[in-house]
Amino acid sequence: MTELKIVADFKRQTQQRGSIKTAAIIVLAIAAMLAGVVAQRFAGEPEVTFQTVDGDVMNWQSENWTVVNYFAEWCAPCLRELPELNAYYLNGGARLLGVSYDNLSSDALKAMIERQQIRFPVVASDDVSKLPVPMPSVLLTTYVISPDGKLIKTLHGEQTEQGLTSLLSSL
Repeated sequence: MTELKIVADFKRQTQQRGSIKTAAIIVLAIAAMLAGVVAQRFAGEPEVTFQTVDGDVMNWQSENWTVVNYFAEWCAPCLRELPELNAYYLNGGARLLGVSYDNLSSDALKAMIERQQIRFPVVASDDVSKLPVPMPSVLLTTYVISPDGKLIKTLHGEQTEQGLTSLLSSL
């Protein structure tokens, strides 16, 4: 009988250890999942970089507000607003980036920038897909981006230096 009791005690202890090990594994797995969720929640957005036609590498996030203006050379209202955007840029408003609506080669984009006398940085066509704002379905479209890289406002229609200055001073 004592041998049977010893065997029964051994089985019971082994089962208890197995249950404790299983419980410990489950607790560790849950803790690892929670740690992953917390890390992902607080990790922030990955850094987005892109290149201008001039070869300058820029970060999407900036210490300043960013204005992103989509334009095309075949768009008459776009061409009318270019002098206003140049003035806004040259007067030191927020960071201003131009984006050609057309997928132009680097040489064609540089030639168009020269013809239209664009003074602000223009994103290289190859890097447009890296921008975290959507390609607009219509022109004239301008996006206002906060310093932390969040889209704050979408503007449609021609923009003026005074209008952009007023808008950004109110944000």
